[in-house]
Amino acid sequence: MNLKLILIAVLFLILLTSFLILLTYLRKPPEVSEKPRRIDIEPISAIKVAEPPPSDLLPQKLPWVVEKGTVKTDRFYAGDIPRRPKVILKVNVSADMVGKLAEAVVEGDKVFLADSEGVYALDKYSGDLIWGVEVYFDNLAHRAMKGPGPITKWRALGLWRFVETYGIGKYLYVGTSSSEEGDAYLLAIDKDVGELVWKIRLESEKEASSKSSVTSNLVAINGKIYVGSVGPEGYVFAVSEKGELLWRRSIGGNVRGLTYGERRLFVTSEYRKKLYAFDSESGELLWVYEHDSELATPSYGRGRVITVDSLGKILAISTSGELLWKKSLGIGEDVDTNSYIALSRNYIYAVRSLGERPRNLYVLDFDGNTIGSFTLAADEDGGAPAVSQDVVVLPVLRKNSKSKVYLLWKGFHNLSEFYFDECGGSGWIPKVSISYGEIFIVACPNTLYKLVDIEKPTISDVEVSYNETLTIKVKAYDEQSALYKVVLVYSINNSKWIYRDMNIATKYVIEPIGGYGLKEELYIIEVPIGIAKVEFYIIAIDNVGNYEVTKVYGYRTFYTEK
Repeated sequence: MNLKLILIAVLFLILLTSFLILLTYLRKPPEVSEKPRRIDIEPISAIKVAEPPPSDLLPQKLPWVVEKGTVKTDRFYAGDIPRRPKVILKVNVSADMVGKLAEAVVEGDKVFLADSEGVYALDKYSGDLIWGVEVYFDNLAHRAMKGPGPITKWRALGLWRFVETYGIGKYLYVGTSSSEEGDAYLLAIDKDVGELVWKIRLESEKEASSKSSVTSNLVAINGKIYVGSVGPEGYVFAVSEKGELLWRRSIGGNVRGLTYGERRLFVTSEYRKKLYAFDSESGELLWVYEHDSELATPSYGRGRVITVDSLGKILAISTSGELLWKKSLGIGEDVDTNSYIALSRNYIYAVRSLGERPRNLYVLDFDGNTIGSFTLAADEDGGAPAVSQDVVVLPVLRKNSKSKVYLLWKGFHNLSEFYFDECGGSGWIPKVSISYGEIFIVACPNTLYKLVDIEKPTISDVEVSYNETLTIKVKAYDEQSALYKVVLVYSINNSKWIYRDMNIATKYVIEPIGGYGLKEELYIIEVPIGIAKVEFYIIAIDNVGNYEVTKVYGYRTFYTEK
């Protein structure tokens, strides 16, 4: 009986379950197939505000700190400069150092210059005198006639010694001549206010046949200042930045050229056919390279000492004193045996001033291979070039005519040139300095020029589209300095700003003359996003740090039927 009831109950449950399943199926609405969708985009009002570019997006800007080059420069500015700058400042100065032009030394907001009797600082932006120190005379009567003024900003030291060289370290350092009273001085002058911090007499040995008088360039590196003096003893002095004599060595002749590299001080001397290498800390003589003719002021780069001899040969010597290579190219030097060469990271730029005309600027690699050259006009003579990352500034003097400078792309192609009419047929080859992306030129003893680019890049034709990714296109250019980069700055759903470099649409085999973006270029970038709100703006930055920022654009993506 019980078994029969259980079977009936099970059967009933099975029938009930089947009925419920059937009922559920019959009540289910018919399925509707989904229509295909795609993501579309439309503009919306932007809420976020554009910000100036952070400093790490901008090109590096550096000072020009020591006359005639140091380990940091060797007439090389490790940044960029305008290709087609404009003269925005012309200042009356006094820059005659007994037959040679002073060189503008630039740091911060100051330009330091000198003449044979004093040194002074100018405001980099206005050209106004900040302070002046009369080194030679003990009064300012002569300075009042010579300038620059106002005379109330000068002070007189009355050392009765001429200014021979100068450079920047912790202080402005000045090396002087000797006088009837005694040896030369090395002075340390406060860069901000022009006060004398200390002075040290560069003393000759007791048995020396002459008083020491500074004849070389000045190198300030690692808390030490190095200078060389007149013959016949020809001393090399090392002085601490506190004004203490660290060591003195005699090599003979008039010490003319110093350069530094790998803890070594490399030295050449007039009337000597040798290159000396000293330990920069102890003053120990490490080696002497002997040549067959006199050697000019050396430069150092990539483990090589580069110099020029009196016959116009250019030489590369290893840091252990071995000749690596030499080439007879007719490379020149000035009256103080400063060679007409400059070194960048990868190349040597050497100006031929000997032999037939027209003259040349040669571009060599550090193995001595000639990469190319630029030919001057038949009546032009070149001077010491100054080099940036991509542009060479070559000063020249036209025979019986005006001085000028060329701006050359990679040393080969003429980008622009500037004549200095105010100097007339002065007979001076200009002195060039590069600092903070600006070019400073002492064109003649009474005129300093500043060449810069202060104009913003141009941005146009911003286009936005969406096809699986957000694509943004823009046209941009800068006809004075070319473009350093074009940056998309964007935010998704009100996130923090995100920075990404845009790409040039054109694929170049080699960089165009003058650089990317000197002419109008199309830049493009793709941003992967789904359904979101996007805000963005674009920054175009030129090679000297000028920039343009667009407005902030707003867009949203959404689903729509295909």
